[in-house]
Amino acid sequence: MRRPPFELRELWIVRAIAVHGSIHGAARALGYKQSALSRTLHLLEGRIGACLFLRSPSGATLTPAGTAFLQKANDLLDGSLSLYEQTRRWGNGEHGLVNIGIESCIPPGRASALLEPCRHHQPDIAFRYREGTCEFLSHLVEMDFLDMAITTLPSMDTVLAITPLWSDRIVVVVPVGHFLADRPSVRWTVLAGETFLIGTDNAGHELHTLLKGRMNQAGAHPIIHHHDIGSLRVIALVANGEGIALLPDAWLAFLPDAMKKQIVAVDIVDGDGRPHLDYGVISRRDRCSPVTRRILTALEDARRAL
Repeated sequence: MRRPPFELRELWIVRAIAVHGSIHGAARALGYKQSALSRTLHLLEGRIGACLFLRSPSGATLTPAGTAFLQKANDLLDGSLSLYEQTRRWGNGEHGLVNIGIESCIPPGRASALLEPCRHHQPDIAFRYREGTCEFLSHLVEMDFLDMAITTLPSMDTVLAITPLWSDRIVVVVPVGHFLADRPSVRWTVLAGETFLIGTDNAGHELHTLLKGRMNQAGAHPIIHHHDIGSLRVIALVANGEGIALLPDAWLAFLPDAMKKQIVAVDIVDGDGRPHLDYGVISRRDRCSPVTRRILTALEDARRAL
């Protein structure tokens, strides 16, 4: 790698001479000896093979070559100041890019709504998103490929820091005319003989785990039909009378109005209250960047304010 042909100090001196109109004036402004500035300018001109200033008893005037040189020198000097300030702000957590994972089963817009206040109050912070399963995103956070991830909260032991954010209540969706449609709530044991339709997306995986766990606690074995479609599309099958399904209540808002008229969402209750999925943010807080730590703190403050 070649060494740069100029030092920033040399460019700074050329600009000072041009601004003050003389080597004497630049030396006084910069706190240098006039002889030191004269020598620096002489060596610089010799190295580039061009005269930058015309000297006279009244001062120093830029030559055409000097004018062209100063234009580029100003760009470099201003760029170096910008680089310094940007890097300083990154180091202080005032600026930066945060890589955020979002689990596929999180309702659209939920994560961005949480992060919107951070984006509004800290405009120098940018976000880049990646979608995936909880296990995949957790691995990326552990490997430092992601700064944090918003996921269903992992139940397994993990080295990651976990900050709870919100919960989505789980309801059972049945077709209009189903014998459960007129009930305000049902228990898991009542659902034991029903056929549950489960999608193969990430939300379907979470709902399947929830269903199996709760049914086992109730001493029942659910009938489950898996379909290689998303969990929202599963509701269309429910509307057609092919079975029933579990769904986070927040997802109901994303269904078409025509489909909403064909289904009924019923609360589920059991000894532990209403079932729900818990969501939160996972991170390597022990070694995250200052800017990531600021976002995590903002999310924690937002949760406490709820």
